[in-house]
Amino acid sequence: MIDFSRKTCLGLAFACVLANGFWPTAAQARNTKLLLPVEPVFAQRAVQQAVGSDMSIIFGAAIPDGTSLLSDEIYIRGEARPNYRGRGTEDSDVCKLALQNALLDLVQQARARNANVLVGIVSYYDRLAVMNSPTQYECHAGTTRAIVDLKARLGKIDHSVGTSASVAAQAPPGARLFPPASGFADISDSRHIPFLDQQGREAYQLWLTRVGPKAFVIAEDGHWAQTWGNPPDQNLPRDPAVRALQVCYNLSGRNCQLYAIDSTVVYRASTAAQPTRQSPAGTAAALAGE
Repeated sequence: MIDFSRKTCLGLAFACVLANGFWPTAAQARNTKLLLPVEPVFAQRAVQQAVGSDMSIIFGAAIPDGTSLLSDEIYIRGEARPNYRGRGTEDSDVCKLALQNALLDLVQQARARNANVLVGIVSYYDRLAVMNSPTQYECHAGTTRAIVDLKARLGKIDHSVGTSASVAAQAPPGARLFPPASGFADISDSRHIPFLDQQGREAYQLWLTRVGPKAFVIAEDGHWAQTWGNPPDQNLPRDPAVRALQVCYNLSGRNCQLYAIDSTVVYRASTAAQPTRQSPAGTAAALAGE
């Protein structure tokens, strides 16, 4: 004989309601594994700026001859969220940004330790299984975010041995993303900044008065983003350059790229990039700092 009290019945009913509420959520959760090519991510101007001409990034577990390793294996997680306010909701697009964020973090660590090569880069999702490929990376996409986990080694390599590649002056060592100065224009001259309309140029002039650290990002479709000081949300990246690039992406900016950091212009013109005419109403601006 089973004796149910009224409290027990109510408790069971409440449990059933909770179960019915949670089961669909669990069923809707997803973790889609994708193997994607690395090359399109390296075509992004933000990655090209970060890497520069003095840094080498080599995917695959093999360590090239002549590499002096400076560290044990390091682990990096790159994350990105779908941009539901515009384009960029496809898994492959979000994964590209997740890998970009992981690479920016790796380059920061490399420059902070005076390394000029990243080697042994393999996918390592949740530190469970290695996916070793010189041309692909593994990404796990869900409803709210995409994740790229990498492990890599930092090293030094003499580019003058067996190669004609010149070694550019390294950016100041530190934990920040800071491409070398480009000499494209004077920091105070907004007339030569590509892609911006008048509103964007006025915003840049105001940005010049902001306290550092700070960064200004432009996109080929006229979008722009600016950051300065400490992040208003501690969950955001502390590096203003990384933060500004993320803001630009959230505004659906096309090929977002750094224009200036602190008092240095780092933008380098690309012959492939042509300004896109756009009305002021279509040009978005972002302010991020405190």
